[in-house]
Amino acid sequence: MAEVKVNGLTIGTGMPKIAAPVVGTNKEEILAAVRQVCASPVDLLEWRVDFFDQLTSPTAVAELGLAIKRIIANRPLLITLRTSAEGGQQPISSESYQEVYQRVIEACAADIIDLEVARDQQLITALTEKAHENGIKVIMSSHDFTKTPAATELLARLGKMTALNADIVKFAVMPHNRDDLLTILTVNAHYAALPGSKSIIAIGMGRLGKIIRVGGETFGSCISFGSVGQSSAPGQVEVHQLHEILTELHQ
Repeated sequence: MAEVKVNGLTIGTGMPKIAAPVVGTNKEEILAAVRQVCASPVDLLEWRVDFFDQLTSPTAVAELGLAIKRIIANRPLLITLRTSAEGGQQPISSESYQEVYQRVIEACAADIIDLEVARDQQLITALTEKAHENGIKVIMSSHDFTKTPAATELLARLGKMTALNADIVKFAVMPHNRDDLLTILTVNAHYAALPGSKSIIAIGMGRLGKIIRVGGETFGSCISFGSVGQSSAPGQVEVHQLHEILTELHQ
């Protein structure tokens, strides 16, 4: 499994790195949440821009991204524009999706961006190439907040992300029973062992999915998302607790 280096942080080896989402709606809320996250044991920060009340202004998004980077110093900033189809706050046209990410990339307002692999393939390819030209890493992701798809389907999605030159691949699904948990872990372990595989993030959402969030290192998952104040998905563990558990399991 390939490692990814961002701002001195190596993702894909050792203890899973901890990411915390910021979900404020305005500039003041967002910057206050960023400072709160920086006082916690997190390795990188995720800004969920779909919560931002100025999302229609790509320039405002990029400017605030740069302000966040100044606060968090060497911690990598992941910018995520999650669409409503995959659990985000609002529907977003392909044009708006492209405009926001393109402005973020041009301004180097993020260290990593998250692109939904279900979006138009030409759009994802163009944004990935542009990001790489500007030294920005790309997570490609797939989310299902209702169920856990079959292993064959999840592996096909991961294969598509790999072919589209993602730096990190990610799937997040909703488990409803032990068989679903086994599917997530099996897919995680199988993909991580493949020749040429990328660093992978595997997430189980909800109460049952917590075991996936804390047990990722055993099966190859490289990042776990924890909460500081507000969460961005069901089942996120508070970051201090998450850090303690991951540290204990890593020893």
